[in-house]
Amino acid sequence: MLAIKAKFDGRKVILPDEMVGATPGDVVVLFGALDPDQQEGLLWMKLQEEAFAKVWNNDEDAIYDKM
Repeated sequence: MLAIKAKFDGRKVILPDEMVGATPGDVVVLFGALDPDQQEGLLWMKLQEEAFAKVWNNDEDAIYDKM
């Protein structure tokens, strides 16, 4: 899972240039009325936190929990 910032022009989502040509797949779109100065950064951190939790929650990496 990857969280990126994109724009919505009222009809379609416009991806940043580095995402053009990415492998097709499912996409989750979130819309919200956030205060850009304070809450936008928190939202992106939360999205990344959830993505990292899925990656790190496995038996192979559980050995590091015991250190």
